[in-house]
Amino acid sequence: MRLTRPEDLKKIVRKLRQKEDVGARVVRDILEDVDRCGDRALFRYSLKFDGVTPTSLQVPIPILRKGYRSMDPSLKESLQKSAERIRTYHCSQKQNNSFSFHREGIRVYYRSVPLTRVGIYIPAGKAPLVSTVLMTVIPASVAGVKEIVACSPPSNNGSVHPAVAGALYMLGVRKVYAVGGAQAIAAMAYGTETVCKVDKVIGPGNLYVNEAKRLIFGRTGIDLLAGPSELVVLADSSADAEMVVADLSAQAEHGSSPIFFITTDSALGEKVAKKVDTGWWFQVASIEEGLALANAIAPEHLEIIAKNARTLASKAIAGAVFLGNFSPCAMGDYFAGPSHVLPTGGSASFLSGLSVFDFLRSFATIEGSREGMQKQAMTGETIASFEGMELHRRSLELRRKKNSADSKKKV
Repeated sequence: MRLTRPEDLKKIVRKLRQKEDVGARVVRDILEDVDRCGDRALFRYSLKFDGVTPTSLQVPIPILRKGYRSMDPSLKESLQKSAERIRTYHCSQKQNNSFSFHREGIRVYYRSVPLTRVGIYIPAGKAPLVSTVLMTVIPASVAGVKEIVACSPPSNNGSVHPAVAGALYMLGVRKVYAVGGAQAIAAMAYGTETVCKVDKVIGPGNLYVNEAKRLIFGRTGIDLLAGPSELVVLADSSADAEMVVADLSAQAEHGSSPIFFITTDSALGEKVAKKVDTGWWFQVASIEEGLALANAIAPEHLEIIAKNARTLASKAIAGAVFLGNFSPCAMGDYFAGPSHVLPTGGSASFLSGLSVFDFLRSFATIEGSREGMQKQAMTGETIASFEGMELHRRSLELRRKKNSADSKKKV
């Protein structure tokens, strides 16, 4: 559909951003049921939603190993090559996040340490997303997470898909559960007789999975709400129409993905619109105006196919930005390096894609000294007194005066 006014585009975006009722009450009931009944609830929901009754919620290691060994050789080779590139990227992303700050007798140590246990959700609706195994497990492994567990729907006669099992086995994940949907999120967040409770739940999913992640936040951590997928292509006359059509069509393959084409070239817009019958396209007077519209959407994926793409990218707001005719969004889905778990629904304006840092927790260790309290305590005492926190003030004053008294004794 062609849009002719910026207001039309904004209306479309507003409508997409409206929080629809995606069965929040149903999801809340599932979470409460799993929290209360544990494994029994998981078996019930597997039958209700997946039409199967797993013989075991945990996938035995021999089944994981079999999934890896029986994997098509070309797929196995491709996964290994992609994994190597993704791992190299995330290793370069990992930095020394520890430092110390020492001033006037007070030392502060700041450090980042890996989470102890994370739970990863691997969707397997229309297709088993083996690429998501790579994009979630590898940054967790590089970060140094001590234990990685995974849940994926029982889509293969009550067990996880063999390719998903094989990819997890390849990356060293040994605790895998045949549980899908909101109930999988609940199981990892709360723990059951079989499923381990985790510190953080990671991974993309449908609206119900995202709603479950939203509701469990606080009992456990989450990464971000990733899905449904979305794409904006911003182009000038330098764009290859065939490639633009291919990229928009590929994104539409997800089914419910919002797709937008913004261009300065009306002929290009008409040409693309004839081949892509979903989504919206918009003609702008300048590429800068187009970027402003794209930033208002703050999409998961933004392709910039324009003469000054690199300059525009520095001002872009998106989960990931792809530059030029030879940087399709699909490249980021499979092998570019960064995780394809990205913020959606406009949240790219304040969230970042999944990275090593999502698997670390940071904290400060503070160590005072006699000298430090002598010099600095009065600062806190004054502020505490103003705030009416008399006992806080007293706690500081006690040390300052004790230091003074001790100094006089020595004299």
